Amino acid sequence: MREIDFDKTWIGLVLGLLAPFITFLIYYFINYHYMTIRGFFNYLVLGETFSPILSLCVLANLGVFYLFLWKEKYLGTRGVIGATFLWAAVVIYLKFFI
Repeated sequence: MREIDFDKTWIGLVLGLLAPFITFLIYYFINYHYMTIRGFFNYLVLGETFSPILSLCVLANLGVFYLFLWKEKYLGTRGVIGATFLWAAVVIYLKFFI
């Protein structure tokens, strides 16, 4: 069986985009499972806590980043850094324009 090579930038980018999203969903299911997703988003937007919570979820990329560093998959770390910059742009947009 062929071994998967995780030392690719696009794999780091995908994992870096998915990790904060999965962390956000875990946060929702643990703390606000009684609400609908739409109600949860409205609650966050009206309380002006959407961008701070999302920026905390982006911290999950640190774990992915250090996992790639530990396994010496340096192209994957580039993808995670790129995804982190994309998430930072989303957080800045939400902070100032929503």
